[in-house]
Amino acid sequence: MKKIYTLLTVGFSLLSANVFAQKYTSQVSKDSLTTLNYRLDALKASQKLYELKIKEADEEAEVEKLRIKLSDANAKAEQAAKKNTSVAELLKDGKTEHKNVAKAAKAAQSEMAAAAKALEKYNKQIKRVEDLRAQIQSEEQKITQKNSQVVFK
Repeated sequence: MKKIYTLLTVGFSLLSANVFAQKYTSQVSKDSLTTLNYRLDALKASQKLYELKIKEADEEAEVEKLRIKLSDANAKAEQAAKKNTSVAELLKDGKTEHKNVAKAAKAAQSEMAAAAKALEKYNKQIKRVEDLRAQIQSEEQKITQKNSQVVFK
């Protein structure tokens, strides 16, 4: 009799353990899950915005470097043009040869080409910064246009 009673007790306890193991009560309501997802989306959007701002700052630093290079190239081109003009004046007076004039003209031309190339790089970099600013502006608009979630408790 004790064996049967013990077997019934063990069987009942195993059966009740199975029933309790399958019971689940959620700790998060659907409303709070929606709110958490909304907050996560907002964090992702702000992270993307900050990454774009960091990239913009890097590109602006590059613009500043290119601006300095451009001013140096312009100064060199101006000096070469002045030298070319002075050599051409010497040619008029007959105090120099055509070789020197051709050499000065060639140097002035190469310096002008270098200045034009520097200006082109500078303009391309400014265009990149402007594109990043447009992206930042659109991301900011996306963030501000999102509707806030109302949570009823």
